[in-house]
Amino acid sequence: MVLMFWWLALILLVLGGAAVFYFRRPRGTASSLAVAHSGRMTSLPSFRRAMRAKLITTAAFLGVIVLTGLSTLVGIARPAWIETVNPEKKLRDVMLCLDVSGSMLGYDADLLEAYQELVDRFDGERIGMTVFNSTAVSAFPLTDDYDMVQNYLAEAEEGFRTWGSEGTDYSWSTSPPNIGGSSLIGDGLVSCIDNFDRQDEDRSRSVVFATDNMLAGDPLFELDEATNIAVDSKVRVYSLSPPSVLTNTQTKELKSVSDRTGGKQFDMGSSSTIDRIVAEIQSQEAENTPGRSYTIVHDMPAVPLVIAVFGLAGVFVLAWRTKS
Repeated sequence: MVLMFWWLALILLVLGGAAVFYFRRPRGTASSLAVAHSGRMTSLPSFRRAMRAKLITTAAFLGVIVLTGLSTLVGIARPAWIETVNPEKKLRDVMLCLDVSGSMLGYDADLLEAYQELVDRFDGERIGMTVFNSTAVSAFPLTDDYDMVQNYLAEAEEGFRTWGSEGTDYSWSTSPPNIGGSSLIGDGLVSCIDNFDRQDEDRSRSVVFATDNMLAGDPLFELDEATNIAVDSKVRVYSLSPPSVLTNTQTKELKSVSDRTGGKQFDMGSSSTIDRIVAEIQSQEAENTPGRSYTIVHDMPAVPLVIAVFGLAGVFVLAWRTKS
C-alpha cells in the first residue's frame, strides 16, 4: 500500500504543529494566589481520586485527538493499493489432456494430483480438461475459475483412486461399446485441440498431454496427423509420460510431437517436473502473447476516514467529560 498524496499530509502536519505551538505559547505571567494549608486538601483520598480520574480523562482526550488527526491525515494522503495487470496472463489457454485407457489407470490418480499442483502454480491462465480413451469427453471447458477447476480435478482423482466407487468415473464415458479400440492417442490429441474456443482471438494455446502413447486400435487420426493439426492451430504440446515408459519408442515419439509444436517432453519421475512445466509455459508463451502491462490504482481511504469520524465523536464526548 502507498500514500498517493503523502506530501499534502506532511504539509498539513507541519501547519498543524505550527498552529499548536503558536496558540499554546504563554501570553503573559499569570498572578498566583497562595492558599494556606493546601497540603491537607491534596492529601485527601477523594481529591487524589478526582485528580487521577481527571488525569486519565485528559490523557485519553489527547490520545483520541492524536489518533483522529493522524487518521485524517492518512485519509487525505489517499492510501491506495497499486496492481500491475499483465494482459499476457489473460490471453493464455492451457488444456489438460489425460489418457484414461486401461494401461494408464495406475497413473491417472497421480497425474490428476500433479494437475492440481500445476493449477496452483498458474496465475491468470484459463484452464480446461479433456479425457480420452476410445473417445474423448470434455471434463470442463476453459475457465479461470480455479476453485471450480480444483474441485473437478479432486473429484476425478478420487474416482481413479477408488476405481469409480467414489468421485467421478470417466472410464465408462470414454469407452462406449459402439466404438472399438482403446487409447486412441491421435484422436485424443485432436479432441483436446478442438476444445480450444475463441478461435478468432490471438491467444496463446498449450496442451499438457499426459499419456503412455500405447495405441490399441485404429484411430481416425494417427499421432503424426494430430501433430500437424496442432502445428496448424498454433497449439504447443507439452507431453507428460509416466515413469514406466521412459526412454522407449513411445516416449521418443511424444518428444518428437512436443518438439514439432514448440513444446517439450517431460516425465513424471522428476520432482521438478511441475515447476519446469509451469516455467516453460509461462516464459515461452509470454513471448508469443501481445499486450503491455498497465497499472490499476485501488483507492483505500475508507478505513482511516471511518476511524477519524469515530475519533471526532470521541473528542466531543471526552471534551464534555473533561469540562464536567
